[in-house]
Amino acid sequence: MSDVAQPAQRDPLIRAAGGFAIVSGIISAVGVVFLIALYVLLFATPFQALGLTFGMLNDICVAIQYLLTIPIAVALHRILLPHNPRRIRMATLIGISMMIVVVALQMLLVFGLVTFQQQAVWVSLALFLGVGSWMVITGSVARSTGRLPNGARMSWVGATYFGYPVWAVWLGRRLLGW
Repeated sequence: MSDVAQPAQRDPLIRAAGGFAIVSGIISAVGVVFLIALYVLLFATPFQALGLTFGMLNDICVAIQYLLTIPIAVALHRILLPHNPRRIRMATLIGISMMIVVVALQMLLVFGLVTFQQQAVWVSLALFLGVGSWMVITGSVARSTGRLPNGARMSWVGATYFGYPVWAVWLGRRLLGW
């Protein structure tokens, strides 16, 4: 047997999740720009129709963003399960379920099958209570492992719509180096 230490095997799922996180963060940032354009055009200019187009583009970005967040949840589940199995299983189940709800409701809106008024409250609840809870719980457990020392703080940032891009890129960079 050789005395040379073998490098640790990198987990391809976790590295892929890092890439998904960065792409998700970029798409989210684009969505934030579209959301700002929506409100500026809707309320400060006579170009309301153009504003609504930016609103639809934001809805598409949100759907893609949370679709890309599912593999991140799976990777964090894999990483954190040994550290707090009960909390991580529950958080992951709730988080992924609510990500699917958000994607479905956003796509129903984009395809004109529901109105903004019909889905806005449900999307907000799914995001803040479901996905936000998943972020905060996994961030807290990740911080306690020492592998993501700012995990709890960054998860609180990521649970907000405007902070999601920062959280996603931060997490993605760390997962790529896992």
